[in-house]
Amino acid sequence: MRWLLLPLVLLALLAPRQECAVQSLIPLPAAQAATSSVAFIVPPLRPGHPLAPLGTDRFGRDAACVLPRALARSLNLAVLTVLLGLLPGLLLGLWHGWGRLRLPPEVPTLLVLVLLLGRGSFRAVLVLGAALLTARLVGAQVTALRKEPFMEGALALGGGAWHLWRTHLWPHLRGRAAAVVATVLSGVFLWLMELGALGFHDQPTLRIAFSDGFDLVPDVTALPLNADLGQLVSFARWAWLDTPEGLLWPVLLLTLLVLALKDLASWADARFVPPLSRVEGQPEEEKQRPQTRRIFRRRAQG
Repeated sequence: MRWLLLPLVLLALLAPRQECAVQSLIPLPAAQAATSSVAFIVPPLRPGHPLAPLGTDRFGRDAACVLPRALARSLNLAVLTVLLGLLPGLLLGLWHGWGRLRLPPEVPTLLVLVLLLGRGSFRAVLVLGAALLTARLVGAQVTALRKEPFMEGALALGGGAWHLWRTHLWPHLRGRAAAVVATVLSGVFLWLMELGALGFHDQPTLRIAFSDGFDLVPDVTALPLNADLGQLVSFARWAWLDTPEGLLWPVLLLTLLVLALKDLASWADARFVPPLSRVEGQPEEEKQRPQTRRIFRRRAQG
């Protein structure tokens, strides 16, 4: 499903730059209004309507405008989150893989931090989650490499941290860089959906108070501004019984992104991480063993 990334990215690149127009009343076309007793329609419009094939929200904003903008906003947020969390995650992963650090689970940690720090910390919490997931992936690879004979030999010979990193760890980790980035990106999109379903999102909202003249207390509604897909999920969850498509479209886009990125990660892992190269039927590390034995012999004789 990785090929779905291309149309999704193109859709985000072609998204409107301006905020989608809010229409409390949607005017009918002149030809249709001439033969109808009403000249306006009260939103939301359901999918399949001639004026809005994908439907509108209750503010009259066309889903064909809101969804591409939310997709672009989500991609920007996810890429920025991964870029900021990659280096801390790499360092934590090396520490974790060496058995000196235990990592907490990502989703409970995100929920606790968002609850304690508030919605203003949403981006920082996402960056921390990306760092933790990166650290878990890198740490698993480092733990597996520590059990390899060439690593045990390097440690027995007193190899330093920089030597181990440059000679043994980095050559193996760099082949998995694309798979790690794709996996962390899929995790960020999944967190946007999960946290959005719980009411946590990034962008602020515009609160509008209105009255029909009969109520002493005005009604208050919240309008999501420049929303990402997670924020659309957060707002659509309250009206999903009346307009389920408002929840379906962002969840569908986030699900496609997660599945496509996971498939991309699997493909990159198989494409850029070949098995150990073989020379005369033996692993590459076997070529270093005679030299290692000579070093041990020289130390024993000395």
